[in-house]
Amino acid sequence: EMVADAAPLPTCAHCPERPSSSSDQAESIQAAAALLEQFKSSFAKEELDTSVKQLAQLKIAMLSFSSLPPAIPAVPSSSQQQELLLARDVLEHGALVSIKTVDIPAFERHIAQLKVYYTHCASLLPESPRRYPLLGLNLLRLLAQNRIAEFHTELELLPPGLQASNEFLKFPAQLEQHIMEGSYNRVLSAKQTGTYAAEGLYFMDMLVDTVRDEIAECSEKAYKAIAVSDLQSMLMLGSEAELNDFASGRSWRIDGANVTFGTDGDKPLALPASQLIHESLAYAKELERIV
Repeated sequence: EMVADAAPLPTCAHCPERPSSSSDQAESIQAAAALLEQFKSSFAKEELDTSVKQLAQLKIAMLSFSSLPPAIPAVPSSSQQQELLLARDVLEHGALVSIKTVDIPAFERHIAQLKVYYTHCASLLPESPRRYPLLGLNLLRLLAQNRIAEFHTELELLPPGLQASNEFLKFPAQLEQHIMEGSYNRVLSAKQTGTYAAEGLYFMDMLVDTVRDEIAECSEKAYKAIAVSDLQSMLMLGSEAELNDFASGRSWRIDGANVTFGTDGDKPLALPASQLIHESLAYAKELERIV
């Protein structure tokens, strides 16, 4: 009995067909390369809306590539290597666009995809000059989000020598060390003088906010009240108006030249002293019986 031919699989109307010959493959690579140049031009002019649209078109064009992860060839041909280089270039610029548009989940996704190219394709492709700046930005993101465990995990995956010598990796590592030491003023001052004064400005702003919150919490535990000028200096705020805005968000009271933490309703926790003494004596008697 003859077996009926299987029905052809449905195709996506928006997805390009995979090239059936080397000439088709070359044409798809050339088309993607031309679109990438247009995208780079838009990105350089900071035409972000246009860049985002072109980035989406590039990702659709990449669907026609046959050598992208997880189908990386052991020994790629010249055209396959071009595909890998184009895809890596697209993802790197996609990560930068994500920062410009403050789309942090998209930045995280682009970095996760790029790690495959930076590790599994390291022996197949020339090293990208954007590799360590982007990995450093990812470290800065984790630090700014206070995801310290993940920060150290990512740091451990990098060669120890580069952690100390590469300026893009050393900068976030030094910031984390300053935070652990409590040298918050160094972290705050690094915003103006740091390596990522341009690309990482959003993450530096986020990190400064995180550090200011840490300083505020420590101040609340250490003082009942503090001089306005001293607190403004500790938080490295530019004016008393900025301090007023910050204080209002934490329910602090500014009385003349002083800032008072907490409210009048705050009361110290009462320790059940008599109950603790009674229980301690009972434990002591039980221990004597056991001995």
